Amino acid sequence: MDINLFYTDNGNEGGRCPMILLHGNGGNASSFFYVVDHFMKKRRVITLDTRGHGRSPKGEAPFTLKQFADDLLCFMDEKGIDKADLIGYSDGGNIAMLFAIKYPERVNSMVLNGANMFPEGLEDRDRKWIIGEYKRSKKALRRNPQNAKAKETYDLMALMVHEPHITTEQLSALDIPTLVLVGSRDAIKPEHSQLIADSIRGSRLCVINGGHNIVKSNSEAYINALEEFYGEIRAF
Repeated sequence: MDINLFYTDNGNEGGRCPMILLHGNGGNASSFFYVVDHFMKKRRVITLDTRGHGRSPKGEAPFTLKQFADDLLCFMDEKGIDKADLIGYSDGGNIAMLFAIKYPERVNSMVLNGANMFPEGLEDRDRKWIIGEYKRSKKALRRNPQNAKAKETYDLMALMVHEPHITTEQLSALDIPTLVLVGSRDAIKPEHSQLIADSIRGSRLCVINGGHNIVKSNSEAYINALEEFYGEIRAF
């Protein structure tokens, strides 16, 4: 890998595979503060800043979700991690799906929080805003190619405008315990979240009161949902 990803490593593995937490578009590892604080008491919990996010440099490799999934593989190889319980929020959930499709043997379980298989899975109002920001930043870059803020916005919005492209056939090939976790007023269409849950063998959908950012806005219910899921699959 051309860069070193910033990460935190807390808790104790205790003979179990670690939890790896993947944040959303424009975010960083701090998104999972309450989750880390809770689970580090009994698990090894790793958070990553995705390439070009937080304290991780952007590097020269493509700025795509597929590249982020490959970065995760490199990170796990570097740290000697054979398998992990992945928790992905928003684009982090998309990265987790792409990773599982390509490297299923490296995934013990998945929590897909506010993930989408393709851009049209977003609610129309949210997708309209994203496309608007994408076009505005693209226009600003035409006026001034050195506009760093416009470039950052353009790159982030481009991820959501053009990616991901995951099929039900790809998900149906997975045999990985999966919890699809969404907010009752999420940015993801309810029927789209149900489609993800229906496509992955043995997965189920859990709806928590709140919007897209339930990991922060309703952290207690979020953690309880994870505890129940891990109890069901005997991850503890």
